[in-house]
Amino acid sequence: MANENNSNIISRIDEWRKTNISDRQFVLVLAFIVGFLAAVAAYVLQIIIGEIEKLITSGFRMTTINWLYLLYPVIGIWLTSLFVKYVVRDQISHGITRVLYAISTKRSKLKAHNTWTSIVASAITIGFGGSVGAEAPIVLTGSAIGSNLGRIFNMDRRTLM
Repeated sequence: MANENNSNIISRIDEWRKTNISDRQFVLVLAFIVGFLAAVAAYVLQIIIGEIEKLITSGFRMTTINWLYLLYPVIGIWLTSLFVKYVVRDQISHGITRVLYAISTKRSKLKAHNTWTSIVASAITIGFGGSVGAEAPIVLTGSAIGSNLGRIFNMDRRTLM
């Protein structure tokens, strides 16, 4: 029922845009939406990382050495691997590599779960002190949002690139 309502809404939006705005204008609107959602995703990732850091280090004193700092990255990587293995059940890989691979071989299509799974996995890894950056997950998230919005509105493959 909900899926039918969603497709009905999307088809109504698609019909409206075909009669009222040009394809170029629609691409600009979608680009704005993708940029906004990617910025929100980056902000959410930053907040989650900060909260995880606060959670695991809240009881630490700055005047003493805490050996848990050596253990936390291992715990974070272990939790991330469990998340990928049991929740995602697909390879997340490196964000930029995944995007380039999708452009070159998969007609610019990224799976829908890439809109959120790389943020969760990266937040766990970085929040626990893992040595990765937050840029690649945002690239993958923004690309997945754009790819899936383009697929929903039947955009041309070259437009998705």
